[in-house]
Amino acid sequence: MKKLVAILLSLMLILAVVFSVSADALSDLQAKGKIVVGVSVGYPPYEFYYTNPESGKEEMAGFDIALAYGIGEKLGLDVEIADQTFAGLITALQAGEIDLIISGMVAKPERKEVIDFSKPYYAATQIMMMTEEKANTLKTVEDMTGKKVGAQMGALQVDILEEQFSNAEPYIIDNVNVLVLDLVQGNIDGLLLADLVAKQYITAYKDSVPLVISDVPVVYNSNGASIGVAKGDNESLIQALDAYIDEVKADGTFDSWVDTAAAQAASLLEPAE
Repeated sequence: MKKLVAILLSLMLILAVVFSVSADALSDLQAKGKIVVGVSVGYPPYEFYYTNPESGKEEMAGFDIALAYGIGEKLGLDVEIADQTFAGLITALQAGEIDLIISGMVAKPERKEVIDFSKPYYAATQIMMMTEEKANTLKTVEDMTGKKVGAQMGALQVDILEEQFSNAEPYIIDNVNVLVLDLVQGNIDGLLLADLVAKQYITAYKDSVPLVISDVPVVYNSNGASIGVAKGDNESLIQALDAYIDEVKADGTFDSWVDTAAAQAASLLEPAE
């Protein structure tokens, strides 16, 4: 009898090991029925807070948010959005606090060493935004020597600043809205941003302190923003994400999300007093 019990226990242990090995990130998510998506709200039109005119309630908007909810619907999962600082998203993913990062994050080599990524879902052009007044005199990389240039903490623009504008004075903080305010108040001379983000602020400030995309060249070769996934047995999850990205880009859904987000963001951004 004892021998039989021992054999049964051994078989149960083997099955448990087999199950744990065969389980993957997608099946884990399906088992809990929910996916927690990490974003850094405050980067319009990727993600931002928007007061819904129909309900009067403040909610998260942007094409990253639309993508997150679209993935949840496709996979049959509830979606929880976790708003965090951009610089802390990878740490949160590694710690299991979030399941995905959808926050305009580019799959840079150093990031790929610690997390995995889907295929790109959106490619932006990197630019330097300035006040119109400063853009009239600052036109080259050499012109930025000794000038103060802003970038969002943890974002790829920090790399651009270090690599291409090493003679400039870096000004790095986490909040893009504050960076723009510093720009219009003259506390910094230029601000590195994705072009689509810059255009929202250019529209918002056109009647107060005009902002422009400067002539200063910014060179950055990137396939675009991708979805961050924790390392591990994640092949089926990444395949599902890639397939959904292909689907919404092919049928025009993603373009419609971008257009809607851009219009909403431009209407909400108002110049600071």
